[in-house]
Amino acid sequence: MAQNAAPLDLLRRESRSLVQRLRLWTPARFAAAAPSWPGGAGTRGDLVHHLAQCFADRAGDLEGRPRAPLPRLDSDLGLADQLAVTSDDLVRCPPGDAVAVAGTAHLLAHRGDLLDEEVPPGLAASLGLTDVAAAGREACRRSTEAGHPVG
Repeated sequence: MAQNAAPLDLLRRESRSLVQRLRLWTPARFAAAAPSWPGGAGTRGDLVHHLAQCFADRAGDLEGRPRAPLPRLDSDLGLADQLAVTSDDLVRCPPGDAVAVAGTAHLLAHRGDLLDEEVPPGLAASLGLTDVAAAGREACRRSTEAGHPVG
């Protein structure tokens, strides 16, 4: 991992990596409980949809578009594509470094929830964060308070 990767490049790369992995999931994996979800009542699909909605809202904010609810598709198998589109929209805005770092941390925190993986130390160093999960949860909390739906 390049220690000097730009935050925007990290957001792009980590989004694509998660999307590729989610495209291999079955409906049962998306339907499994996500204990990290507020109240513990959501599914992994809810968590992916939340992340896609937050990226869509942030991209809309940067482009001066009004926020709109991201539709919840009939099949969770489309969630990987929704995340791909919304993360690509955010990358294309382009966000500043702080927004890219916060978005990447948010994504990595939920990737940890979904895949039960720790963030590699080199990636944390590239982001300039000592605790990526904590930074990601803070970014999630802030985005939720700013009007991003949690479901």
